[in-house]
Amino acid sequence: MSTTRKFFGLTQEQLAAWLGVARSSIAEGETGRRLPPLLGDYWPREMRLNLAAANLGFDPATNAPVPALPPLPPLPPNAKPIQDQLRKCQHRIRGLRYQLEILRDKARCYEARRAALPTLRAWTGPDPLPAQADAWLSRFEQEAEVELLYACGAGPQGLLEARLAGLEREAERLEELLASQPPAR
Repeated sequence: MSTTRKFFGLTQEQLAAWLGVARSSIAEGETGRRLPPLLGDYWPREMRLNLAAANLGFDPATNAPVPALPPLPPLPPNAKPIQDQLRKCQHRIRGLRYQLEILRDKARCYEARRAALPTLRAWTGPDPLPAQADAWLSRFEQEAEVELLYACGAGPQGLLEARLAGLEREAERLEELLASQPPAR
C-alpha cells in the first residue's frame, strides 16, 4: 500500500478515503503494527490502484490484468503566470538595457581620461605649479581607474550583460511556452 500511495503522491487520509477505511488502518499497515485484512470491501479499490500504478487495467471477463488505457493528454501550462513572468522579464530587460547604456556612456568619459593621460603627462611646456598638476593628474587617473574597475567599465558592464542575457533567454523560453499553447476556447 505504501509504495502505491507514494507513487501517486497520496496522503494516508486520501488513500483511506479511497479505500473506505480509517486513516489509522493505513498508518498501522504501513508501519507493520497491523496487517490489513486480505479480504474486505476495500480490496477491489486497492487492486485497481495497484494495477494502475503498474500501468495495467483489469478485465473481469478473463479475471486477468490487461494493458492500461491510454493516459489523459498532458495539461497545457497555465498561461497567466507565464504571461505575467514574461511581462516582468521584458520590463526588467528594458531597465537593464537602459542601465547598460548609462554605464557605457559613463565609461566613455573615464576611458577618454585614460587615453589622454600619456599626452597630458608628456607636456613639456611651461606650468606654474608642476607638482600640483602632477597631483591633479594622479587623482584624474585614479578616479578613472576606480570607476572603470568597480562602477562602469568592462567588468560591471559584463556582469550586467550576463544578467541581461539570462533574462533575454528566460523571455525567449516563456514566449516558446506561450506559442506552444493550444488556442483558447
